[in-house]
Amino acid sequence: MGKPNTIFASEIEFVNLTDHEIRLGSGLVIPRSAQPVRVLNGRVFDGSVVIEISDEVIPIYRFDAKGQIVGLPDPKPGVFYIVSPMVRKELTQRGIDRPDVFSPYAIESRPGYGRNVPCATALAR
Repeated sequence: MGKPNTIFASEIEFVNLTDHEIRLGSGLVIPRSAQPVRVLNGRVFDGSVVIEISDEVIPIYRFDAKGQIVGLPDPKPGVFYIVSPMVRKELTQRGIDRPDVFSPYAIESRPGYGRNVPCATALAR
């Protein structure tokens, strides 16, 4: 394996399409999007499993294998989109290769704001 290509953060724009702010390394904070990307799975209830709690019956649904991806913008030069691992997995399962789409990887906790804050030590594609 040769030397990796280096992309400087100052040369690109990160768009965080998750529900949470993303912290990369020790300094870059990418605020969460007002409109995150979602995978909408079709739920199917086949009647085989329910949970009974007191006088209430809670149905257990299963989800179909392929969901609809909602809210992922088209590629734009110089823009990297950060999505949830679930969205990225759905893209991969469909054979969609978007080199501009990443998800947080190797999450660890670091002190910040008086509490431990999740921090992505890498991005996955």
